[in-house]
Formats: sequence, C-alpha cells, structure tokens
Amino acid sequence: MLALFTRNKTAFWQAALLLAAALSLLCLCPKEAQAATIRVCLQTAATDSEFTVQDGFYEVRGGNLAVETLCEAEAGDVIRVIKETSGFTVYLNGNKLGRSANNVSLLAENDSDCSLEFDGKEYRGSFSVLTNGYVLNVLDLEYYLYGVVGEEIGYNAPEEALKTQAIVARSYAAYYMGGTYYDVMATNSSQVYGGMTVEKAHDSTAVRRAVDDTANQVMYYDGDLVEAVFSSSAGGYTENNENVWGGNPIPYLRGVESQYDKDYSNYTWQVTYTPAQLKSLAETYMQRIKQTGSFGNFVRLDVSYQAADGGKTVSGRVTSATLIGTNGSVTAKNDAVRTMLGLKSTLFQVTSGASAEIADPIKDVYVLAANGDLEKRRVEDIYAIGAGDVIEQLSDLTEAYMRSASGLISFDSGTSSIVSGEGVTITGGGWGHGVGLSQFGAIGMAADGYSAEEILKHYYGGENPRKLEIDDLD
Repeated sequence: MLALFTRNKTAFWQAALLLAAALSLLCLCPKEAQAATIRVCLQTAATDSEFTVQDGFYEVRGGNLAVETLCEAEAGDVIRVIKETSGFTVYLNGNKLGRSANNVSLLAENDSDCSLEFDGKEYRGSFSVLTNGYVLNVLDLEYYLYGVVGEEIGYNAPEEALKTQAIVARSYAAYYMGGTYYDVMATNSSQVYGGMTVEKAHDSTAVRRAVDDTANQVMYYDGDLVEAVFSSSAGGYTENNENVWGGNPIPYLRGVESQYDKDYSNYTWQVTYTPAQLKSLAETYMQRIKQTGSFGNFVRLDVSYQAADGGKTVSGRVTSATLIGTNGSVTAKNDAVRTMLGLKSTLFQVTSGASAEIADPIKDVYVLAANGDLEKRRVEDIYAIGAGDVIEQLSDLTEAYMRSASGLISFDSGTSSIVSGEGVTITGGGWGHGVGLSQFGAIGMAADGYSAEEILKHYYGGENPRKLEIDDLD
C-alpha cells in the first residue's frame, strides 16, 4: 500500500530531491563527482519494469524535470514503470499515478536498509529508469562490492584472495565511473554483480569483511588509477595488454608467471573439430562480423603468435587465426580468436587429426632424440642447421617448416599452418583473456601465505612494482 509517513522525513526528502536531479543529469557529471556512488546497468532495452519494495522507504520521482514526487512506497508496495512513445506511465499497486516525460527514479532512504526486487533479484539502494531503456541500480560503491567479490572469486576463497579481489573490483569500477549513461554492467562484460540476492544466498560474512577491511582502497600506478582487468585463470602466464586487445602497452599490464594456475581444473584443456565443425565456426563468425561471401569447405587453419612488437607473445598466446576455405577465408585477431574458434582462451597450439595427449600449452614441441625417444622441447630451445652448416635458433628463422604426423607446421614469424582433411585438435590452457590478475593464481598465492598487497604487486607491478600503490580512492 501507499506509505503514509508519520515521522519527520523532511531532511530525507530534501536530500532525495537533490539525488533525483542528479540521477537525471548523471551523464553530464564529471568523474570525480561520483567517487562514492556507482551506476550499474541491469537492463538496456526495458519497456515494462516492475519493482517490489522489500525493505525500507522509497520515493518515486518523475515529471517533466524528473524531480516531481509521484508517490512514496514501503515494504510490499509494487511500482511499475511502463515505457511509452514519449516518457513513462507509473503505477503503484496497480493504480495509475501519472506520466513522466523524463527518467523515473526510485530513491532509497539509505542503501544499507532499503532494497527492491527487480527482475527476480533483490538489490540495495536506488534505481533509475532512463528514457533510452536503461535500468540502473544506483548505490554506494562499497555495497555494490558486497554483490561482486564472492561472485567473481568465490565465497570460500582465502582471506587475502578476497581482499585482493575487493581492491581489484573497486579499482575496476572506479576506473570506469563517469560513463555516459552508466558506469558498469552487471555481467562479466564488466564484472559479475548479483545484488543483495547473492549476499543472502551464500555465507557472505568473509566477503563483507574483505570489502570492509579494504574500504575505499584502490590501486594507483605511477599516480594513475589502475584499470584492474582480471580473468579466471592465465594458464601459467599472463599476457601483455597490447597482444590481447591491441592499443598501446600499459606499464602495469605486463605478462608475468602465474604458477598457481596449475592447481585449477582448466589449467589445460583440449578440443577437436571436424572439417564440418570448422566450416560452421567460420560461417558463424563471418555472420557475426558481417563479412559477406562464401567460405566453402574447410582447407586450412593458420595461427600466429606474433606480438605487437614484432616478436612473440610472452605467454605463447595466439594473436591471429585464419580459417581458410575453398571459397574464402575469415580472420580473427587478438582476443577475438577465442570467440571465432569457441575456445576458453587464446593460449593454445594446434595439431591436425584426432585428439592427442595434452602437453604444456606454452609453445612445446617434441623432437626425436639420438636414442630414439621423443623428448619435449620449447621452440626457443631448438636449433636448425641451414645452408652452409649455419646453426640458427628455430624461433629466430624467417622461414622454417617441420613435417610430422600432425601436418605441415611453419615457424615463419611465429605462424603455424595446419593443413588437414581430418580437422584439427586444439590444446590450450587457462580461461579468459589472460591480462592482469589471474583469480586462481591469486587463490593459490593466498593459500601459500602471500598477502593481498604482494599478490597485487605481482600481477600489476609491471615494469616497476614500486610504482604500484594501494591508497584511498580520491
């Protein structure tokens, strides 16, 4: 029912008025003005939004300037916002309240005691429904982290790993504050946010303690706020940012060893594709990138390990893959390679034919020793005898080929070509883009006694770990 307040809430509603005006103009606010409040986008094309008050008191505002009070609501009340040709129509418990030509805001008395249910989940704080269809959960950054840290690294992670994730998630969110309509998404396109629902579904005591113990702490590198990207597992080694997403090298996003990843079940993985499946992957990706033409039947898969600086990627990740057919070809670069090939990461090698025994995913090949045994070697450790009996390191040669049961492999500029009518087997490691923090690496380090600060300096220390500082968010 409509809440009839008998206690004095003048101060609250005055503050709410200011917040409502701010919500309608957030896209114009400077980054610094939003340090303690984050806008999380939950939907992008909403036409009929329903909110049920779970706890606390809310004021619903709209009107021509998005600051007119439409109603006040308390626990049990249902607020419905329906998008129309111009603006919204707002209902309370099925009764039409009126129209709003601009954004509709549901303003919480406070973030700690007020929550709404939306789209099957409970969320703390305020909401804003924008005329462009975005539905935003607007709340204190620290309460937001209550619904992020456990979802990202697990609720049973060691204490120092939880603290690590709290600082990383806060740094990531702070870095993206100041977007046009919202700051972050609630999915893994930003970082996973489950709202108050996940707080209640799990024993989140350790998560809340980790957030509270690191309150307001973020990372700075050489004075600049760190874009704290992270992935599930690096497969043994993280990668330089420019080799995964392009762009300029970022000094704190350098590839480093991540040895504790080996304790993760996806440290190594393997998939085998038939020619028909490779044809389907190619055609699907062509549609995705809107590339016209016919692919035909699968002929060859080319992959390159060439880094942005002309050498090879530090972790052994693929930077380019081309599926070649009888009628055409399609190429994916950097992190898009795993999208095209449907893989967990770009840290992989390719052989042809049936599935083979999984080997170390970081650039290993097998050579026939003098005693007739097969021995595993890294490409960097193999030498070839060229013209004039000149001995050269295989990885340094501009043109070298090896033929085996796996097909024809070229080491030209770090490129491998697999020609096979039997399809290909892809052997790789890790899960995710592999830049920045490895979450399973952090869990392993924490379990081995490393502190959150030591973990962060390992993964984000980059060219000079002394330049990485953990300090309060400005």
